[in-house]
This record gives sequence, C-alpha cells and structure tokens, in this order.
Amino acid sequence: MKMKKVLIALGMTLSASGMFAQGGTTTTTSSTTTTTSTTSNIMSKKGEMYLPQAGDWSISMDATPWLNYFGNMLSSHGNVAPYAAFLNGNQTIMGKYFVDNNTAYRALVRIGFTSASNNEEIANSDTSTAFPRAQVEDKQSITSHFIGLGVGMEKRRGSTRLQGYYGAEVMLSISSAGNDTTFTYGNSYSAGANPMPAWYNPTTGTVESGLPRVTQYSAGSRFGINVVGFIGFEYFFMPKISIGGEYTWGIGFQSTSQGSYSVEEINPTNGKDQTDTYKTGGSSGFGFDTGLNSFWGNSAMGSGNLYINFHF
Repeated sequence: MKMKKVLIALGMTLSASGMFAQGGTTTTTSSTTTTTSTTSNIMSKKGEMYLPQAGDWSISMDATPWLNYFGNMLSSHGNVAPYAAFLNGNQTIMGKYFVDNNTAYRALVRIGFTSASNNEEIANSDTSTAFPRAQVEDKQSITSHFIGLGVGMEKRRGSTRLQGYYGAEVMLSISSAGNDTTFTYGNSYSAGANPMPAWYNPTTGTVESGLPRVTQYSAGSRFGINVVGFIGFEYFFMPKISIGGEYTWGIGFQSTSQGSYSVEEINPTNGKDQTDTYKTGGSSGFGFDTGLNSFWGNSAMGSGNLYINFHF
C-alpha cells in the first residue's frame, strides 16, 4: 500500500513537471542572483516553436491580396487575378527584430517608381509633303515615385498563440503629388509650312490642330511625416506564421510644393512660336486622427488593416 502511494506521488510530480515545462517558465539560479523569465514554448507536434523568440526577424505585408486570392479560388466564379495583386503600387513591407520575447523594433519601407507611355499615330499635317502623307507619332510619357521609411518599437503580451501588442512609430515620405507627364508631338509648328499642326489630345481622345498645346506637366513633390501609436493582435495559425490586424492613431503633416506646366503657344506680340512655363499652387495640411499613415497606400498598416507575418 505504501509503495502504491509512492508511485502515485511520483506520477503526479512528473506530470506537474511536464506541465510547467510546456507552459514556458524558465528559472535560472546562480550563487548571487535568481532570475525568473517567462518564455513562450508553445510547440507543434514536430517540435517547432509557434511564437517569436529573442533574436528572431519577421517580415509583414498586407494580407488583403492573399485573402482575395484564396477567396476567389474557392468561390464559384474562380476569378483569380493575375499575380494575385501581390505587387500592386501600394504595397508596404514591415520588418521586425525581436530584442527579447516581448519587445521588437519595427522598420517600414515602401519604395516605388512607375513609368508608362502612350503612343498615338496621326497623319502628318505638313501640307508641303507628298500625298498620301506619312504618319507621325505623338507620345505621352508618365512617371511617378514614392519613397517612404518608418521606424518604431512594439511591446507584446500573451503566452498563447493569440498575441496582443502596442507601440509607436515615426514615418517619413517623399513622393510626387501626382503623375509627371511629358508630351512629344510628331507635327511641329512652322509659320510657313505647318501653321496648324495636328496633335493628339489624350484628355479628350481626339485629334486637334493649332496651338496652344501642353508639352510638360509636373504635379510637384509631397513631403509627409507621421507620429502614430498603434495597437494590434496576431494569431499564429502555423509555427512562426501569423495573421493579424492593427489600428493606428496619431498626428500627421503633409506639404505639397508648387507644380508647373509648360505650354507651346503663339506670342500675340510677334506671332512667333514659343514655350512658356506656368506655376501651379502648393498646399499643406495637419491632422490628428486615426489611420493617418493611409497616404502610404492600402498596405501601410493603417487603421483596421489585416496583414500576414513570417518569422524566422
């Protein structure tokens, strides 16, 4: 009977030890100090850690394209967009480095440059050329850019696969306020041979003749700075892979410089062709509200966004 009680007590001791080991509480004792730290040792059946640990890195990106992709794949329509929109012009990537199990430094980066051109073939309007007149090309070139950088710190809570976190970050950006456009015309103006040059107007989609006509347009540059606080959650549905949501709130400032546009036109004083440049107005604004980093695009970890995280 006494042996039976000993075996029961030993079994209970081993069970309790296993529960404490799985719960993730680690105690280190030395001759001078005793340190108790809580670590999350949630493991898969294969022995893989679910939660990030000190020294881990992570990459986070907008989860919306993933959700749309798999949602469309499972829908009755089966409409899966090319490339799953993973590389759209609004994608912001966030990286983290975990200095300990509950603290991480964050960095946000979005760098984008776009360039496009539209070509239109129209008839040569120089009446001195032989019939049938050859075609010439009008070209519209469009460019834009966005450079954004952000840094911050987050603190985490929770010892299960559902983690909560909070923190703050600073975000800076420099971008074009709109598309910068250059127009190149195949029919040049000539007071004698071609006083009414034909040219394609992309705004109206029609061929017009004569002057004035725009040769260049610049929307100006935009500078922005945001200081925001954030709160969010992550759920680790696989080891080191989670999906989460984030809500931001803070202050932001944006300033847009003056733009310009150039016009080829006839000087009424001397009747000669010339190109003149005119200025457009600038603007500035200040805000104190939620989701103020939304000008980074839909993937800026803004108010209410969902995103997916990969830890390694």
